[in-house]
Amino acid sequence: MGRDEQDWTAIVDRLLAGDRLAFLEVNRLITSFLAQLRAYEFRDEWEDLRQEVVMSLVANARAGRLRDPQALVGYVRIITRNKVVDRLKARLRRHEKETVEWDDDVARALLETRATGPDGAGDDLRELWAAVRELPIEQQQVVDGIYRQGKTYEDVAAETGIPLGTMKRRLRDALVVLRARFVDDRRER
Repeated sequence: MGRDEQDWTAIVDRLLAGDRLAFLEVNRLITSFLAQLRAYEFRDEWEDLRQEVVMSLVANARAGRLRDPQALVGYVRIITRNKVVDRLKARLRRHEKETVEWDDDVARALLETRATGPDGAGDDLRELWAAVRELPIEQQQVVDGIYRQGKTYEDVAAETGIPLGTMKRRLRDALVVLRARFVDDRRER
C-alpha cells in the first residue's frame, strides 16, 4: 500500500491514541518529504523537524481542523516545507549578524591606514587606497565607510540603503580583490 493509498485518518486516530507504529508511519512520511526537499544541511535537525511537524499535526487533529483524510498528506508536506523554510530563514538571520571573515594581511594594511590617515600614509598605504578607488563604486563606499571612516556595518548599510547582507558581500568581494593584489605583490618582492 503506497503513501497516498493508506488510510491516514486511521493512522492519525491511532497516533492520537498513542500508538507507536502510527507515530513511526507519520515520521516516515515526514522524512520522505525532508528528503524530497533536499534538506540535508539540516540532517542533524531532522528529529526536531519531525517532532515539530507531528506536534502541529496532533494539535490540528485535536482541534478538528483535519477533516479530509485525502488532504492529510498534502498538509504534512506543507507543514514540513514551512518548518524547513523557517530553519533556512533563521540560519540566514544568524549569518547576517556574523562578522565578515577577511585576510589578516589586508586587515592589517587597512587598519594601519585608518590609524595613520590617508594623508600621512606611506607609499604602501597610498597604493592601497588607490586600489580601493579602482574597485566598483558600491565596494568603494563600503570599504571607505568601514575602514576609513570607522563606521559600523549597520551604519554603512543604513547610510547607503544597502541591505546588511548585501553590504557584507560587497565588503568580502572587495577584500578578496585587495588581498589578491597585495598578497601576490608582497610575495613577488
